Amino acid sequence: MKVTGLSWTAFRLPLRTPFRTSAGEITCREGLLLRLTTGADVVGLGEASPHPALGIQGVHEAEGALSRLAPGLLGADVERLTVGLPDAVPAALACALDTAALDAIARAGGVPLARLLTGAPRAAVPVNAAIAADSDAEAASQATAARAAGFTCVKLKVGMAPNPEGERQRTAAVRAALGPDVTLRLDANGAWTVEQAIRTIRCLEEFGLEYVEQPVAPGDLEGMARVRRDTGVPIAADEDVAGVAAARRVLETGAAGILVIKPMVVGGLRPAMEIAAMAGRAGASVVVTTTIDAGIGVAAALHLAAALPGRIPACGLATGSLLTADIIARPLEAREGRMALPGGPGLGVELDERALTRYATAQEVQK
Repeated sequence: MKVTGLSWTAFRLPLRTPFRTSAGEITCREGLLLRLTTGADVVGLGEASPHPALGIQGVHEAEGALSRLAPGLLGADVERLTVGLPDAVPAALACALDTAALDAIARAGGVPLARLLTGAPRAAVPVNAAIAADSDAEAASQATAARAAGFTCVKLKVGMAPNPEGERQRTAAVRAALGPDVTLRLDANGAWTVEQAIRTIRCLEEFGLEYVEQPVAPGDLEGMARVRRDTGVPIAADEDVAGVAAARRVLETGAAGILVIKPMVVGGLRPAMEIAAMAGRAGASVVVTTTIDAGIGVAAALHLAAALPGRIPACGLATGSLLTADIIARPLEAREGRMALPGGPGLGVELDERALTRYATAQEVQK
């Protein structure tokens, strides 16, 4: 199949409530909805929602890069669309192009996208609830709601308390609300120094933690390796997993035994599969998460998680409920702590054109 057209629409989706982490506050998700038209009259969908930390500038950069690339992509073989993309292409845009190409190929073949990544994808993926709160009471309330909704794994955002005792109080409140049978993991978003991380994690070990994610600032792999050696809790890398080469460095330095893979950050589903395979060879686990994406991005991450081999930890895909609305007709939801792979070919989701029009921030651009 050849690419016969590309069009995209910028959108902005407000969050229901601000999502607060040690790295800042997220109040909306902005991105680009990409449509890739082929000569077989099949349309593949992709989403480029740059990491929230990049702000609206990330969207502008992705759109500018797409405008420059689009003329040269017309007539290209869909299967090789992302081969040879310039290194400077924003990761979220590379993800959108990769997703749209795979969606088109899978739709044309009448199979779920996950089948292009593996021969036998799982039918459903275990997922975690995410807690990001201003107070211990609110964190406990969210934990209670997550348990009632059937989640068996919860990720608590930490790194915002002034000292280890403050972190201990919040973690204790959440653990008490969850009970002993719900898995609890923490995410510091790189908030601590190496010494603070070691001291704080030791203070929290009694709460039966599955792992602590990104305890120190990204880039300090030696420091994170030290935290891993000097504490009794498994360590996961997130912000340090910014692509295939970056993930390799995490594994080579022994900085983490778990890699958090975000398709929007690593540049697509196929690079993510490469990272997962590399992690498997090194004896490390992987957890697939979104960056609080709109529905197309969530669907892509879900297909990726469904394609991973063996037993996988709960993935961070149940983020659609954080948004006030979505741009797909049937938003993907977690039920009893699992998300089912959509039926139908490709991503298995369809655009809600009215919602896209409502939340669009600019006219559709066509090439």
